[in-house]
Amino acid sequence: MRLQQADPRHAAVLADFVRKVVATRTVWVVAGSEGLARRPSPSFRARETTLFWAEQEDAERAAASVTEEPRVKSIPLADVLHDVLPKLRDLERAIGTNWLAAPCEPEIEPMDLGERLRQEMLASFVRQAVSQGGLYILEDDQGQGPTFAASTEVPNALVLPVWTQREEAEIVQRGFWQDMDISHIPLATFIERTLVWLQEINRSVAPSYTPRIANIELAPADIAERLKKLQRLQAHV
Repeated sequence: MRLQQADPRHAAVLADFVRKVVATRTVWVVAGSEGLARRPSPSFRARETTLFWAEQEDAERAAASVTEEPRVKSIPLADVLHDVLPKLRDLERAIGTNWLAAPCEPEIEPMDLGERLRQEMLASFVRQAVSQGGLYILEDDQGQGPTFAASTEVPNALVLPVWTQREEAEIVQRGFWQDMDISHIPLATFIERTLVWLQEINRSVAPSYTPRIANIELAPADIAERLKKLQRLQAHV
């Protein structure tokens, strides 16, 4: 079931929601006596829309008007992608983003929202890698090379997790690879050496890798072209 956006303002509200959620890695919801706050869908009869907000203040302002016994809660983006959106899909719910805070009430299918969030995570990764001039990987503390993770797309394949924020790498390190070291790679080295090597051994890259969720996985040539394209654009600004 595909939701149609009749109001041209919906695209802007959705884009703003996605951008802010990816920046903070957090979704805000209001929980009540019957679960997450929801409203009747304005697009489909007999269907409900679960409400998400990008900012705590907006959720708090809306709380009393969307459910009884409201409790404003934050949900990590990884949990939204891995648990919440699939459950809402199975319940045949839509997602309403920033309702009551925005000038319109856009709806989106749960898995469509998941895809938009992943694409913004990738775009944000490229922007930050270029602006910061480097990124982070995990390496074996015995000097045996970078740490690879199992692909969620290709059976029996491995991918290289990479991050633009050391804090993100530390979270994964503490939870899953405590014996590994965090290493910073200059962007030029990553493009000219690391990605060339990954291409030779037929392994992909997982930008902003998060355990448990279906991460975006890109061929080395693909991520290299995205990084180089933004570098070229910024060189002409």
